[in-house]
Amino acid sequence: MKNFYEVLQVRSNATQMQIKKAYISLITKYHPDVYKGDKEYAQRYTALLTEAYAVLKDESRRREYDVRHCISSRPNLRQLKREDRAIQRERRDQMRLKRQNADQQMSSDYMKNTKRKKLTVGELLTRIGYSLLVLLGFTVIIAMYLFYQ
Repeated sequence: MKNFYEVLQVRSNATQMQIKKAYISLITKYHPDVYKGDKEYAQRYTALLTEAYAVLKDESRRREYDVRHCISSRPNLRQLKREDRAIQRERRDQMRLKRQNADQQMSSDYMKNTKRKKLTVGELLTRIGYSLLVLLGFTVIIAMYLFYQ
């Protein structure tokens, strides 16, 4: 079972207001209707966030959860650092995923916009004809220039 404090990205001694603020922030960011990445991931993560918030918002359930998972209400410095690292790691992973999604979107947009149009035979012959006319025009101009000199 995942640590609910890590899921909500708060410390184990967070207040009810901090837990609620973190929950609202994460649920608005990862709601399946809003999240631009994988919808199944968003649904699973939203369910996990909801479960974590349901446990941590109720004081009695939170105390029971802390006792069951050996979480101290007053964590020591080592535990706080460990939690901070876990939160930073989670945020880094989220940013990396966001960048990868943006890069994939940009590359697919680039490929859509830069695909060359396949020419039909008629269009190809028309372009060749125009090129020959331009060459012929230059040839006539040069011949006239040389002739009148």
